[in-house]
Amino acid sequence: MFETYPLMTAITSGLLSLIGALLGLLATHYLSDRRKRREELTEQKLKAYSDFINSASKIIAARRLGNTENDPHELARLNDAKVRICICGDKSVIQALTEFLEHGGTLEREREILAFTHLCMRISESLGYKAHDLFDLNISNMLLMQLILCSKC
Repeated sequence: MFETYPLMTAITSGLLSLIGALLGLLATHYLSDRRKRREELTEQKLKAYSDFINSASKIIAARRLGNTENDPHELARLNDAKVRICICGDKSVIQALTEFLEHGGTLEREREILAFTHLCMRISESLGYKAHDLFDLNISNMLLMQLILCSKC
């Protein structure tokens, strides 16, 4: 009986080591898979946000230059970006986007500029910036100055 005790101890410690290694492997796989999905989602958000802002800016600039007809390709890009934001965007960004579009979405009036500024701030927060990091920046004035400069073109 004394001879089997060291053998049982060796088998038990071997099994415990194997179980520990398997649990560590599963935890590592789960965490790395979760991180990869989060990084892919962040990348998709960034692409959707930037595509929306690019398309909206092109359409708004064209209108300011007197072109009242919308480019169908640019509208398609804008709508595609809106759909992607609705699918993968944060709730606060989707709410800010809805607010911007409800105000007209043309950046012609102060309400629209403020709604667009709010949207930009929510996008920044969604990508990891803290809200108070943006308060020092006067985004609304910067947007308004750009629109004034653009309208003089």
